Amino acid sequence: MLREIKSARVERRLLRYVLVLAGEPRATVARRDLRAQPAHPVALLHDEDRTYWAFEHRVYWEDTGLSSADVLALVRERQRRVQRTLERAHAALAAADERPRRRAIPRDVRLAVFERDGGRCVECGSSFDIQYDHVIPLALGGANTAENLQILCAPCNQSKGGTLG
Repeated sequence: MLREIKSARVERRLLRYVLVLAGEPRATVARRDLRAQPAHPVALLHDEDRTYWAFEHRVYWEDTGLSSADVLALVRERQRRVQRTLERAHAALAAADERPRRRAIPRDVRLAVFERDGGRCVECGSSFDIQYDHVIPLALGGANTAENLQILCAPCNQSKGGTLG
């Protein structure tokens, strides 16, 4: 579709402007085209099946026969997408700062629960993929105490869901 060429630039060489791609001069660019490119995309070069565009001091290429309006729409959509991504990242960062961290289960409590339950799921007896489960969830006022913890395997813990017991 439309790709930005980070290494491309338009240079002034003596009395003319030249499109430089990968360090090599490729085409002479009319000065009137350069004056228009901050406002709307300008086609600089049609080379085989690619068209090179200048817009807002950046160089793009495309191979699908886009018009100037198409290039403008794609560049603006890309800018909106970047802006939305930044806003989501900032919102996620702010939410993470506001949310209190869940405290880890103390080591001595984990050991006591492990010994009490014999290192096996209290529901099915499996010793594979065991997890510490809160009988009363922390969100509902439960605590990280041996009385409120049990060992469950992953399938039993997932089937339990958010229910008590």
